[in-house]
This record gives sequence, structure tokens and C-alpha cells, in this order.
Amino acid sequence: MNATRNDWTTVPGWDAAKQEYVDLDCERWIRENKIREVGRENGKQEYPPSEAVQPDEMYTKIVAWVNQRGKGCHAEVSRHLVRQRFSLELETKEGMAPIRDRVDGIRDQGMVALADQGRVDRTSLQQKELEAREARAALETFKATANLERVAEDNEKGRWYWLLLIVIAGEAVVNALFLADVHQSGLLGAVMTMLGIGVVNVAILGAVIGEGWRQKNSVRPWAGWVLILLGVLCMIFVNLFVGHFRDNMLAVAAKAALGASSLAELLADHTIDRFISNPIGLQHPDSWLLTVIGAGCCIFGASKWYKRDDLYPGYGEVSRAAKERLEDYRSEFSQRRTNLKRIYEEYTERIRDERHQIENKKGNHRLITDMAREIVRQFPMHLRLYQDHLDFIIAAYRSANEKARSTPSPRVFAQRLLIDPEMLEAPEWEDIPHPVYDEDWEGFRQAEEAVRMAYVDAQAEYPALDDVAYPSEPEAPA
Repeated sequence: MNATRNDWTTVPGWDAAKQEYVDLDCERWIRENKIREVGRENGKQEYPPSEAVQPDEMYTKIVAWVNQRGKGCHAEVSRHLVRQRFSLELETKEGMAPIRDRVDGIRDQGMVALADQGRVDRTSLQQKELEAREARAALETFKATANLERVAEDNEKGRWYWLLLIVIAGEAVVNALFLADVHQSGLLGAVMTMLGIGVVNVAILGAVIGEGWRQKNSVRPWAGWVLILLGVLCMIFVNLFVGHFRDNMLAVAAKAALGASSLAELLADHTIDRFISNPIGLQHPDSWLLTVIGAGCCIFGASKWYKRDDLYPGYGEVSRAAKERLEDYRSEFSQRRTNLKRIYEEYTERIRDERHQIENKKGNHRLITDMAREIVRQFPMHLRLYQDHLDFIIAAYRSANEKARSTPSPRVFAQRLLIDPEMLEAPEWEDIPHPVYDEDWEGFRQAEEAVRMAYVDAQAEYPALDDVAYPSEPEAPA
């Protein structure tokens, strides 16, 4: 008489993936499993009888299904809590030993790496340190010998070369204009001739006079005066000779029949004789102007040679050498220090990474514990809903049965069926303290401090910059 189904839809009470309870959609479940249809079919057959006081098979099956769902939920939640507890138990005090061992290993590796790097860098810096010290000692010796207290000046270093080239080219072009009208090869030949004269005037004679001017500031001033006198005499000779050369070329060009065809022949013919007979007897104003321009360029070249470096000969060069050696050492020193700091930061960061992992585990431990407490707290409240589900499903079956039958309702329909009270008991849960205690955090701090001290000790392998530079290191002039 009871046309019940034995393949009712299973609806789990716990979602393991989402870690949350699953509510039952009673109306949907009733439709899917045709509870009302079964109730009407049994009602048409007047089943169960009106005088029945015991639940029929349909009643019994509904109660059994609800109880089974509740017990299944209890079992799934219990298994979930067991798995969570097992994961927490792995982080016991003994479970921290591998982490502490890793931190100790990182600490030891960092200390060795820093000590080795410090020794290697010290060896690499020794040569540059020696060069810096020797250059500085040479500078101090030079200053003591020359009785110098001031700082060396660079003056026009780096610019005077270009100025001399410009002056040589300018002199060649300007003087060539005065010579072009009498030169056999015209303007081009005059430029080439005066270019050679400009080199002699500015580069050679200017260097002799300028160096003599510089030498008179040294410990041998007499040598400077000798060079100045020699340079000035040569300057006068060369530039007067160039003036006579122009006069001679002008005189030869005026002759109708020119027998000489080369510069050498012209010089051999009249120029030397003119110069010897009357050195200052230039005949043409342009020749005098040519001589004055040449002498002026020579004096300008001498002034630039004089100011090319510190006025005391050799002081600028020795001072620059000391600074360059010191800068070389500082550059290498800075690079080595940077590499050492990188090693220190690398191992410190590795220790901190281990500490961050522990912090993450601690946060995860707290999260799991809080979620487990919440699951246990919600369990009785959720399972009490199963009684409501049972009442709703029984009411749907009973209503359909009563409407389909012609006899009075069975006496058993007046009874309220109850779920199994045992499934209302919440699963067991006991908090597990987190295994990280104060001494573990102190271990991380001690490891970082040990690496830091190794870094400080490695830095001590490097000579201090002040020690290399000396307190009396000169400053740039204002």
C-alpha cells in the first residue's frame, strides 16, 4: 500500500570546500522526491488506516532520512575539525626546530660570507691604498720642500691648449694677409708659411718664456730669468727676421727679372744680409705690423703657458696626482662597501623572510582556531533546523494524504515526530596554543644582530677614508 521511493536526493549538511553549513530547501526537495504525490496515492488507498497509532513506512523513512542527513553533517564536521587540528598539531614546539635550524644556518652562512668578503676586499684595496698614501706623501714632501701652505690651483688647465691652437691659426691667417701680396704662392702659400712661424712664435718661444716665468717662482729663480731672456731675444730675432723677409720679398717682386724662384733662394739672396746690416731697419709699415703681431702672439702664448697650471712649477701636477689616486681609492672603496652591504642585506632579508613565514603561520593558526570555534558554536543552531525540516516534510505528506482519503485522518498524524537528539551534540574541539614563544622571536633578533656585527667587523677590514686622505687634505679653492 505504501508507494515510497528509495532513491531520494541526498543533500549534504556540510560543504567541505566552502567550510560552511548547507541549508535544506524543503519545498524543492519535496518536489524532487514527489512526497505529496506519495501522500495522495497512499490517501486514496486509505493508508495508513484511521485507527493506526504507529507511523507508517513513509513517516519512518522521512524521519530516517532527516536523521541520516543530520548524522552525516555531524560526521563531516567532525572530520573537518580533525583535519584542522592535525594541521595545527604539526606546528608544535618540536615542529619549530627545523625553522630555527634554518635561521641558524643563514646566520652562520652570512657571518662567513661577510668575513670572507671583507678579507678579499682588504687585499684588493691594498694596492690602491698604497698608491694613495704614496701620492699624498709625495705631495706633503713637495709642499715642505717648496715651503708651500696654500692649496694648488688648476687655473686654465684643460682650456689653454685650445686657446694656443686658436691663436696660432689666427696669427697665421692675419699675418698671411700682409704677406699674400708679395708671396709667390699667393694667400695659400702665405698661410702655410705663417702657420710655421706661428708655431715657432706661440708654441715654442711662448713655452720658453712662459716656463721661464714659472721657474722664477721656484727654488731656482735664476733658471727662470735665463729662459725668459733667451725666449725674449729669440722672439725679437724671429719676428724682425719675418719683417725683413717680407721687405725682401717685396723688393725682389719689384724687380723686372726675378732670378730666384724659391723661399730658400730669396733668404740666401738678401734677407740675412738685410737683417745683419740693420736688424730694426724695416722699410715697409706692413712689415712692422707683421713683426708686432708676431711678438704679441708670442707674449699671449707665454701668458697662457704661464697660467696653464699652478704658478709654482710642478705643484699642480703633484697635487692632482694625489687627488686622482685618492679618488681612485675612494671609488674602489665605495664599490667594495656597496658589495659588502648587499651581502649583509641579502642575509638579513633571508632571516626576516623566515620570521615573516612564522608570522604568516601564526596568523593562519589564529584563523583556523577562530573558524573552528565558530563552526562548533553554530553546530547546535544549525542542527536544530533539522526538526523544522522534518515538521515541514511530514506536514506536506500528511496534508496530501488527508485530502486524498475519504476516511478520517489516522490517529498517528496527530503525533509530532522528533529527530534523534544525539545528533544535536556539537563535535569536540580543543584549542592548540601556537608554538612560537618569546624565545623563538628572540632567536630571530639574535640572528640578525649576529649578522650585523659580522658586517661591522668586515667593515673594519677596510682602511678609513680619513686615514688615507689625512686630516690636512686640501679643499678646492673658493
